[in-house]
Amino acid sequence: MIYGELTQTLSLRLFPRKLLPWPRQQAEQWGGWFLLGLFALILLWEELWELENTAYLSACLLLLITAGAMIFSTLFERRFWCRYLCPIGGMNGMFGKLAMIELRAQQGICAASCTTYQCYKGGPQKGEGLETGGCPVYSHPAQLQDNRDCVLCMTCLKACPHRSVELNLRPPGIELWTTHTPAPAEVALLFLLLGAVFLHRLPEIVAHLGWAVDLENFVTHATLSTGILLIPGAIAFFCHQIIRILRSSNPKPFDFVVLSYGYLPLVLGANIAHYLRLGLTEMGQVVPVTFATLGISGFQAPAIAADPAVIAFLQGTTLLATALLSLLLTQKIARQPFGSLVPQHLAMMGFTVLLWQVIV
Repeated sequence: MIYGELTQTLSLRLFPRKLLPWPRQQAEQWGGWFLLGLFALILLWEELWELENTAYLSACLLLLITAGAMIFSTLFERRFWCRYLCPIGGMNGMFGKLAMIELRAQQGICAASCTTYQCYKGGPQKGEGLETGGCPVYSHPAQLQDNRDCVLCMTCLKACPHRSVELNLRPPGIELWTTHTPAPAEVALLFLLLGAVFLHRLPEIVAHLGWAVDLENFVTHATLSTGILLIPGAIAFFCHQIIRILRSSNPKPFDFVVLSYGYLPLVLGANIAHYLRLGLTEMGQVVPVTFATLGISGFQAPAIAADPAVIAFLQGTTLLATALLSLLLTQKIARQPFGSLVPQHLAMMGFTVLLWQVIV
């Protein structure tokens, strides 16, 4: 986002004007669906054109996201792109709900002592509060209900003259069963990211199942890839419908969007497990690859790679731990006996077994 802020500053100096206010209502309604669609296109782009192994395509992706930040920073105040439209920001905000830290303000102090709202609006130095431009994503720390709309930039902490803003430790994901407001677009993103893990292993899945599928055919590859992204959400919804049928006499049936957040730890764990191999092997090749890129030879650069057994152990441990956390979180959200959620729990265990087969 530094490029967006730099563009905003330079454009205001060259062309003095008043930046547009945020269209909050439209952004709240459609922003999540926009970033979901963009994320889906990026995943398909990555799979169909082997983006992760093609340098210029990887550069185009980074430039695309940076261009989004720069364009919307030129048009709107602060970080409109980060809060509502950036696919990476949407993913980070969703996983941020599981964080064990939070930035919050004490509502009593804010209500009794604050009249300037410097943490939110910004302003000159006042008392212990430093001069700032205000929260870049327009979030008031006393009104935050979850971590999605906080980027931990600490601007509010620096600006507050009353020592109201605090960085707190908390039970991970506590907002999901207390103050959380569910969003359908966010749940769709959750299952999209679960499908993405299977999509990354599509050739292995096809080979393991013995399917006579020609992935060199673009239409076939695209159709299968789209299906892989949609299947996890469809399975979860099917299991939820079974729960509704079994509990048809209950006057307050479970809401699918609310209950789906129970999958969040498993989705995070699946993505971590998938990237552990890259992180513990290719990450250790950064120095020699950098030297080779710069044309430096005759120097034995250090290279580090973890043992495959160590990687497999960490992947398996991550999957098992996050699957257990998903079961516990689902119970906390639903506040119902374990037996009433068996179809959803079985789906989680099924996903864990499949992920174990394709990752570990």
